[in-house]
Amino acid sequence: MLIVSKSEQLNSFVKRVISGMNFTSVEVRHSAAQAAQELANRTFDLILVNTPLSDEFGGDFIMDVCTRYNSGILVITPGEVVDDIAERVIDFGAVVLAKPVSNRALARNVRHLVAIRNRIRETEKKVVSLEEKIQELRIINRAKCLLIEQKHMSEDEAHRHLTKKAMDRCISMKKLAEEIIDDLE
Repeated sequence: MLIVSKSEQLNSFVKRVISGMNFTSVEVRHSAAQAAQELANRTFDLILVNTPLSDEFGGDFIMDVCTRYNSGILVITPGEVVDDIAERVIDFGAVVLAKPVSNRALARNVRHLVAIRNRIRETEKKVVSLEEKIQELRIINRAKCLLIEQKHMSEDEAHRHLTKKAMDRCISMKKLAEEIIDDLE
């Protein structure tokens, strides 16, 4: 978790509220510039921004973070500007709370954002897995096409050829397909 806040009082409050939530690390940066530098080096599941920051109010920083990173964003802002800030960032998935914020509201919103981030992470893993599978199928299909074109096999024969050779050699169909592509192209 990254806390971006110039207020040591709020930083301590947040750390106390999240102490039992199993964050592997909690980093604190006091300005948008420091936070941007930290974000250039690593990712965070959750970013809490307490406005105003020491070097800007925080609106531009929040918009930048919302558009560039997949982190959950929780904004704590003065009550008189909460509606304006919420209007700017709500469509990007940021949660905005008005000061003063209660332990219960902070804990509930942090848990909510962590749960959403975990679901996004699982979906990202599935997407990567599906992309890898699609790439594997493209390679296998390319090898089949080459066998059909150059070895004059039917599609079924090419498929059986790939399946049998891969099993005989104890290698994946993808590996065999790559070898066939290298040989026939």
